[in-house]
Amino acid sequence: MTGTEERALLRQVGLRSTPQRLAIVREVFSRSHPTVGEIYESVRSRFPTIGLQTVYNTLHTMTQRGLVAELPFSSATRFDTNMRPHANLVCRECGGIEDAEFVPDRLDSMLSGVIQVTGFARDSQRIDVYGLCRGCATAPGKRNHPAGTTSSIR
Repeated sequence: MTGTEERALLRQVGLRSTPQRLAIVREVFSRSHPTVGEIYESVRSRFPTIGLQTVYNTLHTMTQRGLVAELPFSSATRFDTNMRPHANLVCRECGGIEDAEFVPDRLDSMLSGVIQVTGFARDSQRIDVYGLCRGCATAPGKRNHPAGTTSSIR
């Protein structure tokens, strides 16, 4: 993302373009599912006087305007810049999160079937799949079990 694109994005959400906010946008869009703390620490290394509240407020506005999605997990809230239908592949070992793209028709078909049977009024969805990422699944001493758990090979 270029500086011009970052400024346009801030204008789109109604925020003034300051160097600190530009750095926040740059961090969010250059990382995979960052936490507020990760963004804050990175931006603070360049702008030591930035407040944590500035990071929270900027991310909150971006979330409200649909530019990022807030993903609460038990360990931390993360932010996702991928707004297309997808699943989050969450590694139980390293905590990494990868996006798995869906063909939108497949997702809509699956959810429509569930909604038809249950009568549930959906307004959004989030699909998280837990297991081991490729790196952790192939790490020496680990093997992938069907339930998605790991154990040491003895």
